[in-house]
Amino acid sequence: MTRDKKLDDVDLKIMRVLQQNARLEITHVATKVGRCTSATMERIEHLQEQGYIRRFTAIIDRKLVGRPTLMVALVKLKSHNIELLEEFAALIGAEPEVQVVLHLAGEFDFLLQVSVRDSADYKYFLEHKLCTLPMVDKLHSSMVIEEYKMEPALPL
Repeated sequence: MTRDKKLDDVDLKIMRVLQQNARLEITHVATKVGRCTSATMERIEHLQEQGYIRRFTAIIDRKLVGRPTLMVALVKLKSHNIELLEEFAALIGAEPEVQVVLHLAGEFDFLLQVSVRDSADYKYFLEHKLCTLPMVDKLHSSMVIEEYKMEPALPL
């Protein structure tokens, strides 16, 4: 996606405010960034059109919705051609318990963040979803003991 303008201080302020609370009414966002409501709305729409703001979402507490176990899986594929990498990313990314799919450089090809109910749920995920994919060669799993920081906001 091409960006037709550089971000200025107002754009950065808007994005900082929205990262903290995307549900703020536009009048409150405008007040926080020192602009009128219509100009702020235009900027937000432009930031969306340009792809800087991809979407607005809620951050759900996974423990409260019954998915307290967070697993990290490192996956090595049998081959490294671009079609296979993209196919794996698409297939595993479509699984609802997979929250993050990162393509890595190094010994493993992908890091997955998988949110499940318990170890039995993760075992099912491995046996019926991840390990059934023919391109998977090697797997290393770790259970997250404690989350000290899980911050989706970017420093702007």
